[in-house]
Amino acid sequence: MNPRKPEFILTLIAGITGIIAGITGIAGGGILAALSGSEELSGAATMSTTDTEALAAAGGFAVILSAVALVIGIALIVFAVLIKRNAKVFGILTLVAGVGGFFLVSLLWIVPGVLAVIAGIMCLARKVQTF
Repeated sequence: MNPRKPEFILTLIAGITGIIAGITGIAGGGILAALSGSEELSGAATMSTTDTEALAAAGGFAVILSAVALVIGIALIVFAVLIKRNAKVFGILTLVAGVGGFFLVSLLWIVPGVLAVIAGIMCLARKVQTF
């Protein structure tokens, strides 16, 4: 039996949900940037050109941050595969990736972040019995 199976499963699920969070953030930022140029939105809400440009910039910034979160989600899957080799190093990396995602896409990162933090703490705190 694999002694690091719970950490592997938690990190793998965190990576998969992190990829979903990254794709969702990219789609949301793209929609936000696309709506900034909409005639209906700018005419109905009496938005100035400065407001429209700020909305487009916010959408572009959200896309960039979500793309970085997508890369972190992919990295978490790689960490899950490599966690058996060196649990301390990949536990620290998983912990940092879990916390770092909160700064990128905040609410979208709740599930992957919590799972990654739990897996990282388990890697650092658990002692594996050798037979």
